[in-house]
Amino acid sequence: MYKKLLISAALLIIGIFSFTICFANNGLQDAANGVRDVVGGAENAVENAAKDMSNASKDATGKMEEGANNVGNAVMNNHNNNDNNNDARTGTANNNYTATRTAATDTTFMGMTATAWTWLIMGIAAIAIVALVWYYSMQLRSSDTNGRD
Repeated sequence: MYKKLLISAALLIIGIFSFTICFANNGLQDAANGVRDVVGGAENAVENAAKDMSNASKDATGKMEEGANNVGNAVMNNHNNNDNNNDARTGTANNNYTATRTAATDTTFMGMTATAWTWLIMGIAAIAIVALVWYYSMQLRSSDTNGRD
């Protein structure tokens, strides 16, 4: 009797565990599918955003390239127009033009340029420094001799 009870309890436990594993397996499978769906949706959203940004960048660079080409074409057209018009290159149409200097080259004060004034001031300062050093050294020497007398 004890063996029958033990065998039936074992079969019951085996049956419970086998059904539980099936239920858990289905639940896990559903959860895994749900996670895959969420990740797939996020992946699609990121991919679409990257494509949109790429397209916007391509449009912007295309417009910049188009603008640069327009500028280059305008420069070439201007150059070609100038080549066809020899007056612009040779200056025959503007033969009355004369260039005058606008830089002030005669910037003197009392007949001396700024460079000459700078050297004059530096020379006077050097003479003054030498004179002061000589004057103080003579005072120091005379005070030393007065104390020894």
